[in-house]
Amino acid sequence: MKEENHNHNSNRGILFFFLITMTILTLVNCFELLTRSDAEGRYEGLDHLDTLEDDAIEMWGAIQYWMGKQIAFGTTTYEDVTLLSNGYATMTDSNSDYHAAILGAEQASALAADLGAAFLYVQAPGKQRYADELPQGVMCYSVQKSELVVEILQQKQIPVIDMRSVLEATGEDWWNYFYRSDHHWNNQAAFIAYQQICEYLQSCGMQMNGSYLQPEAYERNVYQDVFLGTHGRMAGRYYTGLDDYELWLPTFDTQFDLTVASQGIHLRGDFEECFVHYENLDHYSFDYYAYYAYLKEDYDCFEIVNESNTSGPHVVIIRDSEAVPVSVFLACQCSELDIIDLRYCGDMEVSAYIREQQPDAIIYLFGPGYLASENAMVIPR
Repeated sequence: MKEENHNHNSNRGILFFFLITMTILTLVNCFELLTRSDAEGRYEGLDHLDTLEDDAIEMWGAIQYWMGKQIAFGTTTYEDVTLLSNGYATMTDSNSDYHAAILGAEQASALAADLGAAFLYVQAPGKQRYADELPQGVMCYSVQKSELVVEILQQKQIPVIDMRSVLEATGEDWWNYFYRSDHHWNNQAAFIAYQQICEYLQSCGMQMNGSYLQPEAYERNVYQDVFLGTHGRMAGRYYTGLDDYELWLPTFDTQFDLTVASQGIHLRGDFEECFVHYENLDHYSFDYYAYYAYLKEDYDCFEIVNESNTSGPHVVIIRDSEAVPVSVFLACQCSELDIIDLRYCGDMEVSAYIREQQPDAIIYLFGPGYLASENAMVIPR
């Protein structure tokens, strides 16, 4: 009986603490809302938290972390957040299908051949590699799917770069290439992918500037604790932690012209002026996502003209978000770079657009997340 009373009192104590904490946070945020709101109704609240919804995510994630849960119930329409054995967060992929990736690569390769252009498929890895990194009983098909896509495309003699193998071959700690709170690879891994792509383009007879391929040609600035990744925005920073972000800036002269016609965006200037958005690095946030310190957002089509390198190749890259940092590095080597995200193309006649561009190369670059999605992988006809 005493033990039952003890457990009952303990549960009441936890509930009381939770209610008091939520009440205090609500009062503080109401005060912030009334005194500091801007013209759009947003505000910089307690410790850079932006809304009561954000506070609720933080509190819910903290409770789940305190309870020792390796799988946190997410607060968005995405899957729940899973902690790997080393504490890195991921989203498990329960869909074993990958056929959209094969179909998309085959059709894009055929389009490139018809245009007399080179084709390359680049498979970015998920951060989880082995089953024993997952909580017991949890299944994730991302590794299996990625491996099968690479194997099948190689059998079909479609040029492919398996970035998992490339990164493993460097001898570096695997986790140095990934964020703790986000599923994307970091800019160091993206730069290695850029080097691999340029090596392939060069083997196809395209001109590459070797000095631009050296890490020493870039200034690297670290912004500490500014990155609340995709998983962090689902389960809160107390569950996933915060990440640093390393911004790479070329030390060589650059001049670009960037257009996103569907958004009315037109920028002209150097690498920083066209590609870098420092507001995303001001502090961690549920709204300003540090991964998009380059290019700001995903759009249907970026058209980038490199006015400093008119002799470089004209490349079309079809991609998901894994290609964001790779794209800005690659833009330095190209005379023109068109970045297409099929998820946002709507009624855009993508095949006709690519034919009009007459590129020297078409590149596919995807992580494991969209290998089953025709909307992301297959160019509409």
